[in-house]
Amino acid sequence: MNTSNSFNADRLFGVAAFIISIGPFLDYIYEANLIREQSEQTRIQQYASVLPYLEMGNTHPKDGEYKLLLLNNGLGPAFIKEVRVRYQGKTYEGDHVDFHYKVIYPKDTSFHFISSNIRPGRVIPAGQQVELIAISGNRENDRKANKLYGSQEAVLEMNPAK
Repeated sequence: MNTSNSFNADRLFGVAAFIISIGPFLDYIYEANLIREQSEQTRIQQYASVLPYLEMGNTHPKDGEYKLLLLNNGLGPAFIKEVRVRYQGKTYEGDHVDFHYKVIYPKDTSFHFISSNIRPGRVIPAGQQVELIAISGNRENDRKANKLYGSQEAVLEMNPAK
């Protein structure tokens, strides 16, 4: 019996086994990276799911009635960080009531509505809405509010804290 042939065959089988085992090892590393990326995406989605989601809405149920609503349709509270109104190419810092009294009211003293202020620091709980403007029984003011906010002539912007 030739021990050198046996030794070469053993060495050949050992090297072949090592080379064959590299494939599953590389596959394992690839799958581990995929699982890590998937876990990170899941974490990001879970984090995003508890964030606030602010939306503005206009209701105009009948002539003479108008509401501008702020809704938090997210799962977490919205902590208002910044508030501004964009109107005729200019940006006015502060909420819509400040904007109204500084910009609109001096031009039109007959435009009145019931309002809620929305200033930095205010918290809007998840699933809640705030009536920013409410008009009832006044067709002229309904028309003015709908033209100003409903047609987005004036755009109210809010940024929640992150």
